This record gives sequence, structure tokens and C-alpha cells, in this order.
Amino acid sequence: MNHYFPVTHSILSVKALETDILSKYALGTIVDFKFLRQGLNDTYILTIANGEKFILRVYRTNWRSLPDISYEIDVLNHISKKGVSVSKPLSQKDGSIIQSIPAPEGTRYIVLFTYAVGELPLYEEVSRNNAFNYGKAAAKIHNAAQDFKSQHIRFSIDIKHLIDIPMKSIGSILSHRQDDWLYLQHLVDKIHSQFDRMSSTLEQGFCHGDLHGGNANIADDGTITFYDFDCCGWGWRAYDIAVFRWSARLRNKENSRWKSFLKGYTEERTISDADLEAVPLFIGVRHLWLLGLHISNGGDTGFGWLNDAYIDRGLKFLHDWDKEYFSKKQLSSSILRQWLTKKCSLM
Repeated sequence: MNHYFPVTHSILSVKALETDILSKYALGTIVDFKFLRQGLNDTYILTIANGEKFILRVYRTNWRSLPDISYEIDVLNHISKKGVSVSKPLSQKDGSIIQSIPAPEGTRYIVLFTYAVGELPLYEEVSRNNAFNYGKAAAKIHNAAQDFKSQHIRFSIDIKHLIDIPMKSIGSILSHRQDDWLYLQHLVDKIHSQFDRMSSTLEQGFCHGDLHGGNANIADDGTITFYDFDCCGWGWRAYDIAVFRWSARLRNKENSRWKSFLKGYTEERTISDADLEAVPLFIGVRHLWLLGLHISNGGDTGFGWLNDAYIDRGLKFLHDWDKEYFSKKQLSSSILRQWLTKKCSLM
């Protein structure tokens, strides 16, 4: 028996996947199959003779459990049947959807998905129109998932997931920056206090978890197809839409993109005053989550880029957001809604 040195993350052979995994699907002749990228999971792309494309996802060991993945499959099938355009899971010849293989690091799960036709939204060129349509499409996901239920248990997008667990990871690389660590602890205390005052009034339901303006392609006919539901789960809808605003803020496009997104979203779905008021709070929460995500995955992706420059950028974003959110008097929900409605009407 061969014995190999332990690994934390392996890249599976394209040849072996094509022979042992793709042969279990009724796909036709495969003309191209290659490793596309390494991310939270590994992604492969394949093309068959008629030009149709598919995406093969290989989940990382110990990243998503089998119940987590089964929940994701359930919700994709549910909202797809409701008319939402998503990258759907495909069944094998025997009717099963999830495969498992014994990789060197442990069991890895594999799912084949349809390809999201089109290209990523080009917000720089037509920011208002794309942000508006993206908002409408995001609202349709929430509407379609309103009655979703699954027998499979998946993690919740709650405060533990968004702040408490990420803070443990962030603390692990800030031992040499005690002042910054103390600042973050103080900031989290303020977030917890603010959240405690409003959490009971916020809508909860299925959330995509990563609606940052990507994770979707726009086809020539305008159809937006969402993919990568790896961060999905039960959570606050205000957080789900705040992710788009957070992403726009990172790119200094918050004013134009957020207003257009919100106008599109509210054409399909109503947002309560409480949820609107919570969106700015979730912007800071999202950034804390992202820092924790990067650091917690450093063992597989490398710690070289998680250096002081990276920490400086993350802290600057949080300092700026902290100053704006906590230091300025917050608008009342009624005034906020009037202001947003007025602004959106000008778009």
C-alpha cells in the first residue's frame, strides 16, 4: 500500500474526472474539459459537441457538509421551478445528483451544474441599468424562496456566522497589532448592541448570501442567471441586499449602484422600514465576515497576501464605515425611506 504525505487541499485530475465522474452523466461527446479556477471550491468547465457548456464543482473537504450541499441543491431546484434563472444541478444516469470521492485529504463531493449563459454585469458602462435589473432578479430569488423548505440542515447566516466566528480568525493574525485588535473588539460590541435593538423587527428567509453584483451572468436577451449559491442559507434579507451595497461601496460606486439596485428590487418586492434601516449596519458586518473568511481559509489559499497591507485596507474600510455609521446621527426610517424614494425616482 502506498502512503502519501498528508495534504489539506488537492487539485483533482481532469483526466480522471472525465473518465470516472463525467461518464456517469448523459452528456454526449465532450470536446473540451479543463480546470477553471480554485476558490472556496474547485471549478471545472466542460463543453460538449453541440457547444453547450457545463460547470463541475468539486467541494473542498470539511468546507460544506453533505447536508449543506443537499440543502443548496434543494433550493436551486425549488426556485428554478418558480421561474428564477439559476445554474441548476444535473442528475446522473442513475438519478443521483451528488457524487463523492476519496481524495487524499478526505471525502470530496462533486456536483455538475448547467452553465450560466452570458457575461458578468459591466457596471462601469451601464451601471444604472444593470444594477436595476440585478436588483429585480435578486428580489425574484427572495420571492421564489418564500415558501422554501428542506429536510436538510444547513448553517444559518446569523451573528455567530457573520461576526463571532470570523472574529476568532481575525484575532489569530493580529497578535502583533494589539491596538487594532482592541479597536475591532470595541467595534463588534457596538455592532452587537445596535443589532440587539433592531433584530426582532427584521425579515428572515432564504438568502443567497453573496449578492455582490457578480455571481450572475447577463445574456443578450437580458436574462440574468445566478450561480454560486455556496454561501446561501437562512438569514436576514437586509443582510442579503446589503452585500450589493457593500460591494458598490468598495468600488466607490455606492450612490449610483445602490439606488438603482434598490429601485429594481422594490419593483418586485417590498422592503420594510426596519430592513432598510438595517442595511447600513450590515455593510460593516459583511466586511468583518469577509476578513474572517479570507483568514480562516489561509491554510489552503496561503497567508502570504494576508499581510499588514491587507489588514490596513480592511481596517481602513471599517474605520470609515464606523465613523459614518456610528458617529453621525442616523436618519429615522421614515425620513430614510422618503430620501431613498426621492433619489430613486430621479434615476
